[in-house]
Amino acid sequence: MSVTLADSNNNEFLRVEGVSKRFGITQALSDVSVSFRSGEVHALMGENGAGKSTLGKAIAGLHKPDTGTIALDGKQLRLGSIDDAFAAGVRIVHQELAQCPNLSVAENLCLHDLPCSKLGTVDFDEMIKRAQDLVHRLDPAIDVRKPLGELSPGKRQICQIAASLEDGARRGGSSPRVIVFDEPTSSLSIAEADRLGEIVRELAEQGLTVIYVSHRMGEIFSCCDRVTVLRDGRFVATNNVSEIDEATLVEQMIGKRIVTPTGKIESETSEAEALQELSGIDSAHAPPGSVVLKAESISSPGTLHKISLEVRAGEVLGVGGLVGAGRSELLAAIFGLDSKATGTVTVGQRSLPMRDVRAAIKAGIGLVPEDRRHEGLFFQLGVDENIVAPRMPALANRKFPFGLRRRQAEMGVVNQRVEKFHVKTASTSSKPGELSGGNQQKLLIARWMGKETKVLLLDEPTRGIDVGTKAEVYKLIRKAVDGGLAVVLVSSEMPELLALSDRIMVLADGVCTGTLEGDEMTQTGVLTLATQESAAAL
Repeated sequence: MSVTLADSNNNEFLRVEGVSKRFGITQALSDVSVSFRSGEVHALMGENGAGKSTLGKAIAGLHKPDTGTIALDGKQLRLGSIDDAFAAGVRIVHQELAQCPNLSVAENLCLHDLPCSKLGTVDFDEMIKRAQDLVHRLDPAIDVRKPLGELSPGKRQICQIAASLEDGARRGGSSPRVIVFDEPTSSLSIAEADRLGEIVRELAEQGLTVIYVSHRMGEIFSCCDRVTVLRDGRFVATNNVSEIDEATLVEQMIGKRIVTPTGKIESETSEAEALQELSGIDSAHAPPGSVVLKAESISSPGTLHKISLEVRAGEVLGVGGLVGAGRSELLAAIFGLDSKATGTVTVGQRSLPMRDVRAAIKAGIGLVPEDRRHEGLFFQLGVDENIVAPRMPALANRKFPFGLRRRQAEMGVVNQRVEKFHVKTASTSSKPGELSGGNQQKLLIARWMGKETKVLLLDEPTRGIDVGTKAEVYKLIRKAVDGGLAVVLVSSEMPELLALSDRIMVLADGVCTGTLEGDEMTQTGVLTLATQESAAAL
């Protein structure tokens, strides 16, 4: 990939001046001014709804600011023009996957510019070559001929990142000069995230301006040069990463100091303890009660092999493992989403039919999936109907044969959940697409946090949530668990997994390689079991 080098003296290369943007009654950005240098990784941080993604989308031409200017290398960009931004070399990698899962990886990457033969037909050989040149920079193991929908969310995110590296010369534009990464590692494993960090640094060293939106402190301090903090749509500060600590950064984000760490976390134990301090979790909560969920010999061709587990009331069973180990697939099978799954699932004394989601919900099982856009929320419905969707039959007026909806009863549940989970929305009738990514996640969690849920399956529950909101979610989870909720937790964030779990079951290649309890629950213990070669893989 050819890169246009500019601004080698680290002067302003991209300048945002006085940008404001309003969506209805929500002021997303208010007179924001910030500059970015070529050859730097510049982080944007702030709580959910602070305006980070809105600013990134304005730079990329997806949003048209109400006021202000955006200039790249001294030339003003036409506000709200994706084509103008692309031609100038601006790319964006979205947090939510925007792809066609039924098409191949190669077709997705070349969909906007399909190579043609002299006869006017699609040149598949050239298409595959282009896709391989892009994707294999990040992950040589991805088969670009494979349907995108068959890849894990992490692999699909890698493909989306690869698409941003495209040279725009064929479309009359520039090669990439500015890339906006909006939570790029939210679906990636530790190894994939580390590799992305290396690539981000390589891109910056080649002269690109990288704008990096992330909630993960470790990423900010490991690969970013400067960090700009936004709060409530306003500019707060720009700092050199080398001159600021985590506590000060968090204080700038939320306006108050909630923890007082002395520096970067150095050990897995102190990191888990810091998370417990942050979230107010008491590790000495009441002992678990009777078994609520029992799953035996859960299997699915190619993904799961005879996995058994038990979870008691008031207990969190963590599920550890690397991406592709079968963690999400296990939750899907228990919830009835896997049409090929076999085994038995029992809630209390009630044995459930496999592959029956309605039966699982009726028995009191809830699922917060990893991919909220494609598997979790109903984007054509409002916030209110998203919350009550699983409970509509129970809330309906049963005096009538077809169960007429009782809106008053529904709104009672909706208002209580929105307030309890601090879901920031202009109206309960607003669509999820009008919410920030973090508020979408809180909306999805709020759906299942009721007395009717006995077992909650959480798959990456704090994905895309800022540090302050994470603390609130941890407290709500622990409060629900102390009230008797049984939780099965999948998390790729090791401190979260260690701090929230009472026990951790580790998977590798679709097989349970062991269960950790008490002092055995360490990062080393989890990774040791996660990297074992299972019998199913031999």
